[in-house]
Amino acid sequence: MPAYSTILLALVPVFLVMIAGVIFQKGGWLSEELETGMMRLVLNLLAPCLIFTKITGNPALETVSTAAWSIGTGLVLILLGFVLAFLAATVARFRKGEGLRTFTISAGIQNYGFMALPVVMELWPDDPGPGGLIFVHGIGVELAMWTVGLFILSHHGGPPWRKLINGPFIAVISSLVLNYSGGHVFIPEVVKTAMNWLGDCAIPMSLFMIGATIGRLFRRAFWNDALKVSLASCAVRMFLHPIAILAFARFLPLPEELQKVLIVQAGMPAAVFPIVLARLYGGHPQTAIQVVLATTVASIVTAPLVIAFGIAWVGL
Repeated sequence: MPAYSTILLALVPVFLVMIAGVIFQKGGWLSEELETGMMRLVLNLLAPCLIFTKITGNPALETVSTAAWSIGTGLVLILLGFVLAFLAATVARFRKGEGLRTFTISAGIQNYGFMALPVVMELWPDDPGPGGLIFVHGIGVELAMWTVGLFILSHHGGPPWRKLINGPFIAVISSLVLNYSGGHVFIPEVVKTAMNWLGDCAIPMSLFMIGATIGRLFRRAFWNDALKVSLASCAVRMFLHPIAILAFARFLPLPEELQKVLIVQAGMPAAVFPIVLARLYGGHPQTAIQVVLATTVASIVTAPLVIAFGIAWVGL
């Protein structure tokens, strides 16, 4: 089992890159137009290249059942996260129209992708399996977010499927098809090399932009009622949901590579994207920002503890 210090050191670079994004945004060196362009670059080019390199030829994805378990746990655990967040919001006396629905989706979804991936790669550098499974697992998370999550937030009549069919989603599906058909072996090595180079840029760029997004949306006025939101969101993200995620990892017949993914997911703070959803679909952005900031700061201390406990409890 990795020592606490090993896990902490795996997380420190993640937070440092995010802090750099906050500093650059607050320093006025990132215009909104540049941020938007960088996000599109990550979503439509860098992330798909990274996904391709992590999934195709991945020994952990030799069977369809592994992909099914990854997608299924992603979907079910996020739905469970919504339930736990709603119960916590009810206990904390959140009200509809004042952050109840936004808190439910914000605290219910962990930062499941580009923050978790470098931690997985650092903790198990000789095992390529978990790196690919993170993106397959993310399909289930995306399905939950764009269907039930969006319904909770806006009472939308149906999921906006065009939003779900994005660059990473298409990259995961096409990479799985190439993986199981064996078609990836016919792609020229020079193309794979170029995709590797581009994919290597995805993680630092994404973490940097997460920090920049937090920096842009943070305002002093957003800390009204911050204590209640912070305590409730940390209870969900740092205690209740991690217990559920780790229980899945221990008691379900999951592949070891997926267990590793879930252990790291259990320690992650709230995802940033619900801030955008709250802005676009009539939510309460102030609450979403409070959830993200509170859980991100708290995770500097709690994430290594949760991950270390998970590795020991699951027996990896």
